[in-house]
Amino acid sequence: MALYQSSHGVEHDRNALEYIHQHRIWFTTLGVALIALGMLVAASSVTATLVSILFLSGVLMLESIIRIVAAFSAREWAGSLLLLLAGAFYMVAGVLTFKHPVSAAAALTLLFAILFLAMGFFRLITSIWYQFPNWGGVALSGAISIALGLMLWNSWPASGLWFIGLCIGIDLIVEGAGWLGLSIKSR
Repeated sequence: MALYQSSHGVEHDRNALEYIHQHRIWFTTLGVALIALGMLVAASSVTATLVSILFLSGVLMLESIIRIVAAFSAREWAGSLLLLLAGAFYMVAGVLTFKHPVSAAAALTLLFAILFLAMGFFRLITSIWYQFPNWGGVALSGAISIALGLMLWNSWPASGLWFIGLCIGIDLIVEGAGWLGLSIKSR
């Protein structure tokens, strides 16, 4: 059975690479476009942050409407009151996020700073404590997360204006590089 799975996996990988090779122009175009878009977003990180926060507020309000409609549609159900209350809370969050996008971005950035600090300390301490294989890389990762968390914390609330947009830009660049690398590997 294991022999079949490994040969099947090799065949699957070969078929995937062949498909990517046949369509490498599209994969290359996708990679280059995502990298260019990521660079544009990272360069306009303040605008990207505000746009993403406004999009988030729209999603929250739409989700609220769906929950409220579902609650009224299922009035006989015992959980409909909870669904209605959840819808109301989502609406409040969406409206507040829409009315105060800079404050919402600052709050999310502060949350990320705390997350980076907590996870960085966790990775650093556990890697030093247990010293599992490659623990140095995990410790370095933790130290970098701590540094990032401290940088965000120390520059907060100003970091709330650019952090989310920069993260979106970096994500697009990394994804584009992945598609580009996949296209190059298929040659």
